[in-house]
Amino acid sequence: MRPILRHGCWMLATTFACAAALLACAGCGRMIDKDRIVVAKIGDKNITRGDLNRLRREMSDTERPNINSRGDLLRLLNQHIDEMIKLPLGQKLKAEGKIDVPRDVAREEFFKASGDEGDQLRVMWNMEIPKNGETTPLMKVYDLTPEKLQFQKDNIDEETDKMTAKILGEQAVQYLAAEAMKAGKLTITDEEIEREYRFAGDSLHTFEEITFRAIRFPAALPDAAAQASHVRALINGGQSFDTLVDTLLLKGKEENASFVIESAIQNNPNLQRFRGFWNVASGANEGDIIGPVYLPEYQQMAVGKDGKTQSVMMPDAYLVLKVLQHKPEHTLTIDEAKPTLAAPLIIGKMMELLRQENGVEVYQSQLPEPAQMGSGELGI
Repeated sequence: MRPILRHGCWMLATTFACAAALLACAGCGRMIDKDRIVVAKIGDKNITRGDLNRLRREMSDTERPNINSRGDLLRLLNQHIDEMIKLPLGQKLKAEGKIDVPRDVAREEFFKASGDEGDQLRVMWNMEIPKNGETTPLMKVYDLTPEKLQFQKDNIDEETDKMTAKILGEQAVQYLAAEAMKAGKLTITDEEIEREYRFAGDSLHTFEEITFRAIRFPAALPDAAAQASHVRALINGGQSFDTLVDTLLLKGKEENASFVIESAIQNNPNLQRFRGFWNVASGANEGDIIGPVYLPEYQQMAVGKDGKTQSVMMPDAYLVLKVLQHKPEHTLTIDEAKPTLAAPLIIGKMMELLRQENGVEVYQSQLPEPAQMGSGELGI
């Protein structure tokens, strides 16, 4: 009987060991499969924790958010859902000819979004790659070979594609929101505007702004400052600014050149490169003549010969300008702020409609607590 008992005990011990192993494996399975937990759905497509982690990990350094709470994860998830809706819409409406974005505008937006590297990337984009394979002095400044420069240009092109798609997505929602407003599907009330106005508080502050017409001399010209001083001397001597402008407009038409511009600029204290300009122009009144004054390179939207609005980089220049309109800095009244406040309200309501149409469901309780997650799971 003892051998039988020993055999029975061995079988019993083995059974317990197997059960324990199965439980351990099941526990391991739960750890391994946690990335498969569904945190949201769009129609019949699931979004899992793993998808969310991968999304953050693959973001560029400038876009990747810090994740300190489930609220941060929820914002990331909602941004992802919105992009999944907006990007296809942007491509669809572009194909239908209802929206579009100039490529140079999208490229410039990418440069602006690149932070401190933006100016350097812009310079690289404007460099020409020598056909003979040599390295130019400017390329040496940026430690570039022809191969490295081509790589940078290819990367800028790729990022411009992404930015184009993003802007088209935003335009698509704006277009659909405007159509929905016309059809009465979307409305905003005075109470909603008043609530947003109270929440916004001091943020509804506008910078000082002037609109001006200027006679310009690109700084690249060796005698640019002298020419600008000569024009100012003519004006001081009694010649009319407007008469000089008319003469230069005719000359520019004959020579296919631009000597006169109209533009507007805001006195944003965060843009230090324009401090010199505003030291001269701040507080000017309508009709005042200012200059010569140096204005650094800036981007301006202009209508091209084909009638389309496009982004134009205006090179740094010396200007003699006439102030057409001056707006002092001030806090907006509720009537002045209404267009600013209404736009995000309308867009938000449009996105809610689009989410409903696309069958979006978000399972906030399924999001993990960042404090309980390893760095690998958050992609940190």
